[in-house]
Amino acid sequence: MDRNAVSQIIDDLIRLGRDSYRIEVKRARGGMPTSLHETLSAFSNADGGTILLGIDEKAGFAIVGLAEPELILNRFVTLCRSMDPPIAAAVDLIDIDGIKILAAQVPSLPRERRPCHLAGRAPWETSFVRMADGDRKLSAYEVQLLLENRAAVKHDATVVFDATIDDLDLERTKAFLVRVREQRPILSQRSDHEILRLLNVLRETDDGPRPTMAGLLTLGVFPQQYHPQLDVTVAVFPTPDPAVPGPRGERFLDNRSIDGPIPVLVRDTIAMLKRHMKQRSIISGLFRVDEWEYPEEVLREAIVNAIVHRDYSPAAQGAQVQIELYPDRLLIRNPGGLYGPLHVRDLGLGTVPASSRNPVLLKLLEDTPLEAGRTVCENRGTGIARIRTSLTEAGMEPPTFDDRIATFSVTFPNHTLLDEETLQWLSSLDVSGLNRAQFSALALARRGETLTNVNYRTATGVSDSRTATAHLQELRGRGLLVQEGNRGQAVYRLGPGTVRTPDVDSGSSYYEQVYAALSTTPMTRREIAERTGLTEPQVRAALARLQRNGAIELVGPPRSRHARWRRIEHEQ
Repeated sequence: MDRNAVSQIIDDLIRLGRDSYRIEVKRARGGMPTSLHETLSAFSNADGGTILLGIDEKAGFAIVGLAEPELILNRFVTLCRSMDPPIAAAVDLIDIDGIKILAAQVPSLPRERRPCHLAGRAPWETSFVRMADGDRKLSAYEVQLLLENRAAVKHDATVVFDATIDDLDLERTKAFLVRVREQRPILSQRSDHEILRLLNVLRETDDGPRPTMAGLLTLGVFPQQYHPQLDVTVAVFPTPDPAVPGPRGERFLDNRSIDGPIPVLVRDTIAMLKRHMKQRSIISGLFRVDEWEYPEEVLREAIVNAIVHRDYSPAAQGAQVQIELYPDRLLIRNPGGLYGPLHVRDLGLGTVPASSRNPVLLKLLEDTPLEAGRTVCENRGTGIARIRTSLTEAGMEPPTFDDRIATFSVTFPNHTLLDEETLQWLSSLDVSGLNRAQFSALALARRGETLTNVNYRTATGVSDSRTATAHLQELRGRGLLVQEGNRGQAVYRLGPGTVRTPDVDSGSSYYEQVYAALSTTPMTRREIAERTGLTEPQVRAALARLQRNGAIELVGPPRSRHARWRRIEHEQ
């Protein structure tokens, strides 16, 4: 890191007014801060970050320097080596106008090597994670989950000792065995009991065969008899904010727990959600068709993912899969964050081999009937990719994923990318022969988003990198997108001839409304939406357009929930 990069970071912090998710500054005039190991651990257990020593946040991020720079440098390197695992930080002394500060870039640790903590101390005592602009100590449960990424523990294969073979549903088990014999010739001549034992539905104990956790959840009559909380809760809210009641003071439009084995959980959860969903018209080829607000395939894949990838360890057996349906979004949350080397940015792209926290359960669900001609899941690691593709085909916005170590959630916005206004705009362009993924890419670009090969695949469900590049290059060749950079650094923006950027004072649509709502006092996007009554996509589009005009500026990291927008007052 050079002087210019450090100066830019300090300027950004001055505008923000505090540390950020990826930046930590400390005065360090009295020597090494005693809590520095917490930040080293926090950055390593999250997405990495930069530490600057010799900067006084309380003095407006003044550069105060270090009293003994070389000594601080040596102690910092020693501290990095004292972490478990050791941290390979890029650290150096930077001279700014004759004042020396320490700058260190701390890398993110692979998930299978976390948690990072002080060597010689128990991991649950000195493991931290970065949250917003501070460091939070990991709970014992979060540390347990991270440690299980290093050495798999098959909680789904544990025996439910209170249960017996009579707790298995006879008809569902028969259908399961028929499917196994059809699909797995190596087991076709085995007895029913042998198949159930070999596939870990049953395990032998001193008291005879007993169902495993996976066997009971898959084929049991009523698994909640032994684990009451291993169910799905569905809450339907009347307003976008769960703390704000509906017009008649109601907290919920519906709120219930859904019990049963996994096939029943999936079936009944979808049925309940559909009772509270509307249908919308979408364009499919040359025809307009009616579709649920959230396509049924998306619901099924997301619910199955939450159930089969949740944590079934004893520490999590008191937590349910939670589903919350709001007027503007659907949220699905399960206990246990991502498992294995996967990062949120890799989901659905096929770039990192998928790992399974519950391999026995997934194997059983391959052959567990859900409905005629369909099993509960395919166990091919393609669920997220199918979700993205289904949303693209429905002209909807891509989902957002949130990994909190102890929980994992997916949120589906209830907005369509290809609304009437966007379809009219597309009809004015040269779009003949383009596919639905390319339409969605143009709609995203129209909202001011910058496209890359990766986020094109993330947003549309196109899994192959070369196919994504070909799609983007075709849009570039038609003049619909412009390209900046080459190869892996290429980014694409909307071509200048595709849309007129309205002037701030033109009175055009929602751009004027957003600008009128803003002042020199920063506001969040949500506050702007509440003040104007506009939808999230409209606010995003207006902000992107106004920022390009130089009328407003962003305060804070672009993707942070703390990001705020304000007017730029130009001198007359």
